[in-house]
Amino acid sequence: MSESLSAQQLLRIRSKLETIAAEQPDTRAADAANAALQRMRSGEYGYCIECGDEISAARLAAKPDVALCVDCQALQDEDDEDA
Repeated sequence: MSESLSAQQLLRIRSKLETIAAEQPDTRAADAANAALQRMRSGEYGYCIECGDEISAARLAAKPDVALCVDCQALQDEDDEDA
């Protein structure tokens, strides 16, 4: 679990993710929220799923379901543009 987040921040983020998953079932947002909740349960939340670097607390607070660090997200966005 990301060490840059306080317990209070994690609780707030978890609550937000649970609300998204419950209020928007069968949507892309719910899928992303559930994936983030699973990463929380496994202790992997807050780390990039591509490179393993820690994702900044500010990025997680702004977009709690984010799975990629800024650098990996930029690379993915470039790949998406090229496709």
